[in-house]
Amino acid sequence: MKSHFLYFFILTLCFITACKETNDELIRKAINLTNEEKYKEAITIYSRLIHQNNKFQLPYYNRGLVYYRLEKYPEALLDFQKVISLKTLGSGNIIFTYNQDSPFADEEAKMQVPYHDVLYEIAQVKYFMDSLKSSYTDFEILVANNYEEKSNCLLWQGTIWHASGDSLKACNFFNKAKSEALTQEDIDEANKMVETYCK
Repeated sequence: MKSHFLYFFILTLCFITACKETNDELIRKAINLTNEEKYKEAITIYSRLIHQNNKFQLPYYNRGLVYYRLEKYPEALLDFQKVISLKTLGSGNIIFTYNQDSPFADEEAKMQVPYHDVLYEIAQVKYFMDSLKSSYTDFEILVANNYEEKSNCLLWQGTIWHASGDSLKACNFFNKAKSEALTQEDIDEANKMVETYCK
């Protein structure tokens, strides 16, 4: 009788272990839910992952993106700032990055988000929260570091100048964005801004 119970216990344990979703699977599931506009369910999954380990950067970042889509800017900003705090040491002047490809990389290392990607999202959120000066400064840092979305950062800076009432500076940034654009889509976006605000 005892061996029967032990067999059943081991079988049940194996079944539960096999059915448990991995963190990667949960991330993919939450991304799919976001794409299906099932934002509440996606937030629930990201929150669950954060509760499991509050040093995972990716769930904070992705949950911040969902809040951004929902125009819940304070919540998005908190999540993005949490990622920045996980990436920086001391006063925030040193950016700490793990080698994700190392054979010794743990799950925290594999759930990192590039610093500049997070800063780009923060700059956008600040814009929508009417923190134009702070938003501008963040975009300036990204431009100075040749961030891959440099052209878009310049467009945002032009938009901030336009919102501040300086059309001449806005147009200078829109034209600079066009010259820095790497894709046809970015060129088209810069042309659109020039045509809309600089004619």
